[in-house]
Amino acid sequence: MRKRNFRYREGRFLVEGLQCVAEALLSTHIPECLICNDRGIEAMEAYADVIRERSVLCFSATDEVIASLAATVTPQGVIAVSPLVHLGLDEILNTGPATILVANRVRDPGNLGNMVRIADAAGVGGMIVCAESADLYNPKTVRSTAGSLFHIPLAVGEDISTTVRALKEAGFAVFAANAHSGTGMWEAEWPQRLALVMGNEAWGIPSEEEALADGLVHVPILGKAESLNVSAAAAVLLYEVERRRSAGVNEGGDD
Repeated sequence: MRKRNFRYREGRFLVEGLQCVAEALLSTHIPECLICNDRGIEAMEAYADVIRERSVLCFSATDEVIASLAATVTPQGVIAVSPLVHLGLDEILNTGPATILVANRVRDPGNLGNMVRIADAAGVGGMIVCAESADLYNPKTVRSTAGSLFHIPLAVGEDISTTVRALKEAGFAVFAANAHSGTGMWEAEWPQRLALVMGNEAWGIPSEEEALADGLVHVPILGKAESLNVSAAAAVLLYEVERRRSAGVNEGGDD
């Protein structure tokens, strides 16, 4: 389960660290088992009732075994084996979310994990991880979500053209983020049903894929920075969308 192909073949992935394991235990995706060293067993005592009620198997392991499973230099001593959490694209769209975040060719696992955490914090109704992005179940991605991958609906593996077509058929307006072009986020008219596409960290979204979108938006750069990190830009844009909606302005669109 340290390798992508085996994760998908087995339908399981490893969850490392106290925060992520705790969120897994409290989620609808009940872990198959916990593997802990002495330090991890002590930390999991706070969740003993949950572990017992959910009949989660617990295995005691040596520090060496934990080190072989962990991807961090200094493991916290607890690892969970969890079923994969993603849904099909149609399942997410059918829940009727107001906002969906789309990661298109986001290659860095840490950035992708941060985007999942940001989407959760901003109240996004779902997130789609398109093909050619980092793996949602990469150990660094999982850690970077801080447990948020157990909170929001997620889909993986769709190419961007298929994703955009499905989003539009479901009634979403698709906006693509661009570092410098398009409408500034303060001037944009945010639709009631929005899919926000964030592109690659280095070169954004290819022009032929931007053409699939209904519009381009950007975060104004007020200082001398060339641009924002993709996860930071996603946070700013998503919170601006929610701020405007809560203020009751620019909720227009076809609806």
